Amino acid sequence: MERALLTLTSSEAKRLVGKGIANLPEVQDAFKNGIVFVATSTSTGYVAEELLNKPIDKGFFTSGVVVPRGICTTSFKMRLRYIGIRKGVATDVTMPDLRDKWLPEMGPGDVFIKGANAFDVTGAAAIFLGNDRGKGTGGTIGAAIGYLNARGIPLIIAAGLEKLIPGPLTETVPRVGRPLRYAAGYPSGMMLVKGKLVSEVEAFKTLTGVNALPVAGGGINGAEGCHTFILEGTVEEVDKAWVLYKSVKGEPPLTTITENCDECERNCQFNIDPDLKALRKSRPQLGGYL
Repeated sequence: MERALLTLTSSEAKRLVGKGIANLPEVQDAFKNGIVFVATSTSTGYVAEELLNKPIDKGFFTSGVVVPRGICTTSFKMRLRYIGIRKGVATDVTMPDLRDKWLPEMGPGDVFIKGANAFDVTGAAAIFLGNDRGKGTGGTIGAAIGYLNARGIPLIIAAGLEKLIPGPLTETVPRVGRPLRYAAGYPSGMMLVKGKLVSEVEAFKTLTGVNALPVAGGGINGAEGCHTFILEGTVEEVDKAWVLYKSVKGEPPLTTITENCDECERNCQFNIDPDLKALRKSRPQLGGYL
């Protein structure tokens, strides 16, 4: 058995996961013969790029987003729409179109691809809940989950190991949406979901056959949120994985622009607490908007 040691930053891991999902047999089959629905998230933006072979501004292929300030929303004027792909042809899709046109046409031979905010060692995942105007009605997953469960539509969850949390989500998720005395960021609930979860580990296996063992996490100088891996496999598998690693190495970090805090009414303490408000105004990286 041969081994390799390597580290992936958050954006490099997202690119790897995007490649892994795009090359899953069920995704390839749905891409050619059915429907692949790509819900907005930074991670799923990489999947869309790999499938369509064209660049997407992934920092704006999202609605809810976590920035240094906390949970927030991407600028409503700048965010991109969902991507529905029918037999290889891509279409920009709105929320009403998702509910009224795309989901009713989908079935077991299609796939719905969504990012997640957390997953645990059991493979359960969780997604923050919200919607475009902050009404808290469940957003994308809230609109889709009934169709997915009732019709047996495969849910594929894109989530790098930076989203892995200690402890079972079945215990933590019900506590998120309770009334909060303070919220540094947009107050949100969470929904527990089950699907086919693809992290770096599954992506490496799908694409090269190696076993990827996470052995360390964290770093500085842009490596915050990174993970270090040992790859194990045959000579051919490890060589193939090394070529794959070099193809994703150097993937640039993502940026976005959030809604303007001064115009927001979502009960975030960065627009209420005088100390946090002053801190936000003095630190551009906490502002999140132009």
